[in-house]
Amino acid sequence: MKNIRIIFLFVCLSIAANSYGQLAIQFSPVIYGQSLEGLSFATLMNSSVETVRARVTIKIRESQAGNVVTVVIPSVLIRPGSSPMDRTAYSNSRFSFGNNNYGLILSQSGKFPEGEYEYCFEIEMEPKAGWVSNYFENCFSYQLQPMTPLLLVHPVDGDVDCNTRPNFIWQPPIPLPPEARFRLVLSELRPKQDLSEAINYNQPLINQGNLFGNQLSYPFNAPSLKEGTTYAWQVIVYNSKLIIKRSEIWTYTVKCEEVKKQPGDNSYRELKEIEDGNFYIADRILRFSFNNPYSKGLLDYSISDLANPAITVKGLPRLEMQAGLNKYELDLTEINAFKTGKEYLLKIRLANGRVMPLRFIYTNEEQ
Repeated sequence: MKNIRIIFLFVCLSIAANSYGQLAIQFSPVIYGQSLEGLSFATLMNSSVETVRARVTIKIRESQAGNVVTVVIPSVLIRPGSSPMDRTAYSNSRFSFGNNNYGLILSQSGKFPEGEYEYCFEIEMEPKAGWVSNYFENCFSYQLQPMTPLLLVHPVDGDVDCNTRPNFIWQPPIPLPPEARFRLVLSELRPKQDLSEAINYNQPLINQGNLFGNQLSYPFNAPSLKEGTTYAWQVIVYNSKLIIKRSEIWTYTVKCEEVKKQPGDNSYRELKEIEDGNFYIADRILRFSFNNPYSKGLLDYSISDLANPAITVKGLPRLEMQAGLNKYELDLTEINAFKTGKEYLLKIRLANGRVMPLRFIYTNEEQ
């Protein structure tokens, strides 16, 4: 008799759990809160065993400006378990933009400008017997900062070289979601063909995704590039199904007949006190210049590993500094402390304590 009561109680609890369903929204503003399209990547959660029909309203507010946009999806089927937002229903939604600069920028660009946002998802379902409530709401807050561009670094745009298996380096955008991945695409550029057409329609020689870092060694299973041919390449940063950023499209040409010109004065990177945030490519030789308004003497400089600034390069040569313009060619291969593809920071210290930095990436195309 006691066992029968326990079984009966278990059945009743199971029925109650199924009857009092719960709807919720899963949404990551860090990844998807950058754009209007990203809102459609919310996931609908239905913990009941019933398929329900609901009206979904998405309200985005900025802490200072107020309402930025309201999206109303009149009817969505929410099946048991986890399911993505109906993209067709989302594209047919009603979009009402706020009467402020934030709403105007979003309506024109599809991108949320910098601000402190609250993303609220409201679900109003058709009445269902046994449900405690027919209304559910989930809100998410996020401080949105503008993302820096995704910049290509090496090979430089329009570079002509005899290397048929070059390495590729790029500068990731910041801030970058931890789940983000990179994809590099390289395709042949045909005569009189548009760059974007080459990337999007030509058969790629390299189409490698799920990259974590900011560089790619030429894949061992990809065919070598052909002499006399120009190629277009681009890097994309994405998360799951959403493209976060695209780089520009650069070209690289394989040509071996002509000897590459020796670098002129414009190949020296002029140092300044304000760092521009970009990387300089030092192919074996680090060439830099700066103006010294003080008297001559021994150059006070250091080079450190950018990933670990506490580690400084040992064995740097002694360099003399003159008053006025100074130019240096530092052969990094003689120091034997630099690794291809790694990022370093050069610092020059002048007599009055002024510091002029230069970030650079070491490469050695002969290796």
